Amino acid sequence: MAETEDLSARGLFIRTEALLPVGEETEILVELPDGTKLTLAGRVAHMLTPSAARALGRHPGMGFELVGFDTPERIQLRSHIESLKTEITSPGLATTTQVIVVDPSPPLRTRMARCLEAAGFKVSAVATATEALEACSVWRPDAIVAASDMEGMSGVDLAHAMSEHATLSDVPLLLTGDDGDLGRLEAFRAGVRDYIPKPFLDEELVIRVHRIAAPPTQGSSFGLRGNLVDIGLSTLLSLFEFERKSGILLLLRAGEIARVFIAEGKILKCEASTGNGAPKERLMRLLDWRDGQFEFSPAAVGGRDEVGTSVTALLLEHARQADEGKDKTPAPGRR
Repeated sequence: MAETEDLSARGLFIRTEALLPVGEETEILVELPDGTKLTLAGRVAHMLTPSAARALGRHPGMGFELVGFDTPERIQLRSHIESLKTEITSPGLATTTQVIVVDPSPPLRTRMARCLEAAGFKVSAVATATEALEACSVWRPDAIVAASDMEGMSGVDLAHAMSEHATLSDVPLLLTGDDGDLGRLEAFRAGVRDYIPKPFLDEELVIRVHRIAAPPTQGSSFGLRGNLVDIGLSTLLSLFEFERKSGILLLLRAGEIARVFIAEGKILKCEASTGNGAPKERLMRLLDWRDGQFEFSPAAVGGRDEVGTSVTALLLEHARQADEGKDKTPAPGRR
């Protein structure tokens, strides 16, 4: 009898100190929380010995991959996993992207958390990789930002631990550090999604986290980045509406950060680090930007429509307001 919290449709990690050889196949009896018992065929894919588990701050055990035909029990397991995803994972990029920040330095940890929160992310900041894994047992983040150099469990150790965790193996990990080329190479070999050399700017952190935390829509590779001087925001929004694209448009300008959430070409929500007002009013102010950086990341976006109008209607209203503003401007020589 053993327990697991690492369960997926592809396999599971069983916490036990009684280890089988890698490659051995066996029958696994899984009891779901509602008492349903499933008999599955599994093969030992990897193991975590007691000594290695202590070094990583994890439980010893074996990782099994499920083998054999697609039985009714396998189908029932998939159904259970999908229901768990709905209950315990974050609600998605349509609402708030959830990020865990891991850094032993309180000032840097606070700085990173604040700049990401200002960009619209929901942030949980902790001091150690072990605390990050404990936080992941409560809710599954959309991304983790961690220091490369940490006592006890380094950023690379965290990457290996996440790769062995069925529900965290696909969560992107970004490391920060000053390890040089060899350190970055080791990090990428461990499966780290991105690496930011120290020191770094807040805007760079926001861009990198935004990029790794916005998974592409299935079958879509439409990504875009550039300068608003070259491509205006109104042109971008018109393009997304015409192409019926879904994703998140990140805008950066002189300390200002904004994110526009788009679903099937329709703007659902707008978040900005400066300025108050309704989402539509924030969009109107963004349309006045004539410079700044933009990056569009395809993603599955849903949720409540907070804007309540189409892109075309929004642009027409903005143009009308601009014309009315010109009409109120006195002509040269007149008062």
